[in-house]
Amino acid sequence: MTLFYFYLVLANAAVSLTVACVVYWKNRNQPVGLPLGIGMFLTAVWLVGFAHYFAPLRELTAIRWAQVTLSAAIASTPFLIHGMVALADRWKRLRWWVISFYGVGAIFLILLWSGQIIAGWRPSPFMHHYIHYNRALYPALGTYLFLCQAWGAGVLIYSALHSTGYGRTQLVYFAAAWFIVALTSHSIILPLEYNINIQPFGFFVLPLNLAFLAYVMSKARLADYNIVIARVLLYAVTMATVAGVTLVFLGVIAVVAPGFMNQGQLMLSFVLSMTIGAGLTIGLPRLLPRAERMMQERLFAGRYGYQDALAGMVKEMTSLPTIDEVVGTVATTLHSQMQVSRVLVLMQDMLSGEYRLKAQSGLGPGDDADALVLKEGSVIVRWVTEKRDVLVRDEMARREPTWSRQQLETELNQLQVSVCVPMILDGRLVGLLGLGDKLNRDMFFVSDLRLLETLATEVALAVKYRHMDDEVTRKNRLIELGTIAAGVAHEIRNPLASIKTFAQLMPERMDDPEFKNEFSKLVLKDVDRITKVIESMLAFARPAQVNIKEQPANDLIEEAILLVQPRLKGKHIELSREFHGNPIVNVDKHQILQVLVNLLSNAADASHDQGKIRVATGVNQRDINGDGNRNQKFTVIEVSDNGSGIPTAVRNRLFDPFFTTKKEGTGLGLSISQKIVRDHGGAITVSSVEGKGTSFQVNLPLK
Repeated sequence: MTLFYFYLVLANAAVSLTVACVVYWKNRNQPVGLPLGIGMFLTAVWLVGFAHYFAPLRELTAIRWAQVTLSAAIASTPFLIHGMVALADRWKRLRWWVISFYGVGAIFLILLWSGQIIAGWRPSPFMHHYIHYNRALYPALGTYLFLCQAWGAGVLIYSALHSTGYGRTQLVYFAAAWFIVALTSHSIILPLEYNINIQPFGFFVLPLNLAFLAYVMSKARLADYNIVIARVLLYAVTMATVAGVTLVFLGVIAVVAPGFMNQGQLMLSFVLSMTIGAGLTIGLPRLLPRAERMMQERLFAGRYGYQDALAGMVKEMTSLPTIDEVVGTVATTLHSQMQVSRVLVLMQDMLSGEYRLKAQSGLGPGDDADALVLKEGSVIVRWVTEKRDVLVRDEMARREPTWSRQQLETELNQLQVSVCVPMILDGRLVGLLGLGDKLNRDMFFVSDLRLLETLATEVALAVKYRHMDDEVTRKNRLIELGTIAAGVAHEIRNPLASIKTFAQLMPERMDDPEFKNEFSKLVLKDVDRITKVIESMLAFARPAQVNIKEQPANDLIEEAILLVQPRLKGKHIELSREFHGNPIVNVDKHQILQVLVNLLSNAADASHDQGKIRVATGVNQRDINGDGNRNQKFTVIEVSDNGSGIPTAVRNRLFDPFFTTKKEGTGLGLSISQKIVRDHGGAITVSSVEGKGTSFQVNLPLK
């Protein structure tokens, strides 16, 4: 058994030496790198010496190895304390304390090699041999080693309470890891001199603790300690459950069939069950990720609430119609949910190439929004373009040389942000998300940064799709305007021709009263027609200026009916109402009245004398945009007539500009009506049966 521990402790030494190299190399440009690296190297030397307590040695050789072991323990302590103070960035304030620890350690080393600390050697229950110490000096040496560890831990904890971001998390992790390392080593070694023999189980877990120290000192992005706690608890619960079930099973076997399994078989069964339990514990988060998520939500519900909110915002972005609404929603939601000081959304200007402020949340009244701009060749833009990664202020000390770090910090200070998340689309940087410090002083953990990267990609895609929609709309508008231009040319050609003819005849027939009278009537009629065409064209082509207010649908219908009432009475048309409730719609009253009056007028034209028109309202769920969303509710206003119906060939062109079957019509009424309703987020649909009548449905989003 002692030979097994000999190799186990040597394996620990190899791990410690690896940790020493990693810690030094990753922090070679930082004050903490050299002292902590030397401290971990001396810890590896101490472990090599301690392994020889398990090896059969002659007394003189054993004493020499004991001196090496104790020398490494004494010498490593002030170096490790020095590293802790440097990690906490308190060297200037506490340097004399650290120097005093070096001095006391040097005194103990002199006493050790002068033969005044080690008094001899003796056998030990779990080792081949151990050392007798000078009882007069051993308490002082033990107190020195213990106080050094406690003082260093106190510095780490105090500094963690007064730090923010990455530094705070790193100090918390380091303090926790170092406490476990000290517990698994000193708790076994110090009592040995007083014949308190504890089996050295700590060396089984010491490699994990040392590896955790390496992780803390080498990684620029650390896992959220809340996630670590939740995962450890999940592991513990799983292991406890497996162990409990196994013990109950073995206990039942021992009671029911006492001779069925001997002691060795029982121990083998327990070890086998625990091995299976350990494998299940490690694989559980991968096999059942929901179990870990539930543990996190139970323990840290507030911490993870924003993740669900941001995930919901990604879904909401698909329904936002404009780029301004998309980026504005992102800025305000991030600011409120992640509890950061500010959020900036910078988008690239296609003309200048600069990244300008598109949306923000958290800026104060004294902040100059115009100054929040990045040039196309700025340091931050070059960095995120080259690295294709999130730029985090806390990580720059490990990832960037001093000159580059200073330039990046200058631009980060200009924006007053701590994190810049790139929006990269089709290999091009289209924008940046900038976030200030967290208000609770936490760092941006790996889970936060992954969520922000996903969100930035979704925003970039949403912006791209809005640009595509705008481009399609622009092209469709150009096509429509081309059709309008052709229609206008056709509509005004005949009036202009008649006006031209009369103008040419005017010099010859100036004195003819009949000619003058006919000329005046015809010119006025033709000019009115041209004016009507141009006004209709402008109404169709100009951007809609929508003044949205809440309006009861039934009130709008009654007002429209009042406007067309004389026309209905003139043809003795019977009008009936079927109102199902009185839904509230967000509309521009005058524009929707224009639509309803146009539909009622068309229905009156389509109806015979003494015909019937029905106006109905209701609420329906339908997919009017063809995007598969059948859950959106719409207020439906239906205008039906009992006329002759619309032929299929005509029905397919109803909303085309300048298409009309009326002798005096311009063909723009339904086109303008459809445009108005679309500007309100709805659509006009039509159904007709030849010989039985026609029904138009105005679908407006329900408030």
